[in-house]
Amino acid sequence: MSIPSTTAPRLPWDAVNPYPFYERRRRDGDVVWDETARSWLVLGYDAAQQVLGGSGWTSDPRANSNARAAMDALGADLLDGSMLFTDGANHTRLRGSMRDVFTRSFIDGLTTGVEAIAASVIDHPPTATTFDFMADIAQPLPIAVVGEWLGLDAETSKLLREQSPTIIRMLGALADPDEIKAGAAASATLVTEFLPLAADRRSHPGDDLLSFIASDTDLVLDEVVITAILIAVAGHETTANLLGAAMVRLFSVGPGGTCPVDAVDPADPSLISELLRLDGPVQATARTATADHVIGDAEIACGEQALVVIAAANRDPAVFDEPEQFRPGRVGPAPLAFGYGAHYCLGAALARLETTVALRQILARDPALAGPATWRDTPAIRGPLHLPMVFHSP
Repeated sequence: MSIPSTTAPRLPWDAVNPYPFYERRRRDGDVVWDETARSWLVLGYDAAQQVLGGSGWTSDPRANSNARAAMDALGADLLDGSMLFTDGANHTRLRGSMRDVFTRSFIDGLTTGVEAIAASVIDHPPTATTFDFMADIAQPLPIAVVGEWLGLDAETSKLLREQSPTIIRMLGALADPDEIKAGAAASATLVTEFLPLAADRRSHPGDDLLSFIASDTDLVLDEVVITAILIAVAGHETTANLLGAAMVRLFSVGPGGTCPVDAVDPADPSLISELLRLDGPVQATARTATADHVIGDAEIACGEQALVVIAAANRDPAVFDEPEQFRPGRVGPAPLAFGYGAHYCLGAALARLETTVALRQILARDPALAGPATWRDTPAIRGPLHLPMVFHSP
């Protein structure tokens, strides 16, 4: 079935509009083999939960023969020190350093600060002037929030914003050697910047998240730095992409000249859930089987890779009625946009808070799209690259 190849596997769907591909492949089953990706595509909601929440799987890309050689560029320290690529006791230890500050109640306590940061960003574009929503609001807002929380100065925050897209491209590709080398170099740049900061916060802690992580004696300093960078990069990039995709969906003019935003309440939590279900930025996440599995009609052998296509699972017609329809308040299970199981996204509550605050303040400025979106070309992480908008109110 899996034919040896000298070319790197790649994600087989269109990065701009992957949904028709998902639906075509779903006709063959909830779990299907794809030769282009040299992986099993897990498309069904229940099947996705089985893989993400079950035993006999690993997040370590070195377990998969297709990715092992390319991943050497990242180095063992970065892979072993990141909760993104670890499992079991090591994953629990790395994640445990932040379990008390990513609870919903703690994040709720950040609301006033997030509102102030959002206001400073969203108030900046002048009225009646076209601006790039991604460059002027979607990217600066979450980087400002995470930079403030980590206690970063302006130069470090600027470096973080500059290097993050390269790291996200690495995470958004599938074992692409060039992207991984570039991502490894960007990661090394940030590690070099963060190491002295973390060392200083360990010796002289302040009232910030980096100090909190550095105070955990279960983590060596490299792990403190890798954890902080992961929070900063993953947190702000995914939130920025969600905000951009939300603008496209909410403000696109439909039949009759109305927009979906005309019939929604930005304070309704179900609005964010529906945006995450339909437009969640993470399209897929990889697991490698460490045991043989049977999921539905698929027999997955130990050592084979499964790509859990979260975006397809969130549109599973067996779980969500009329899954292509935008319907806040729909009854059904939670979308898998933040993952499931042990690797459920720590920053989920913060992303929801930032998006809710941003939507409320953006709507107050009477926005409109000023042209079509240009979408990024990373098939595993979807979002606009540029999005022209205009505010009609100050």
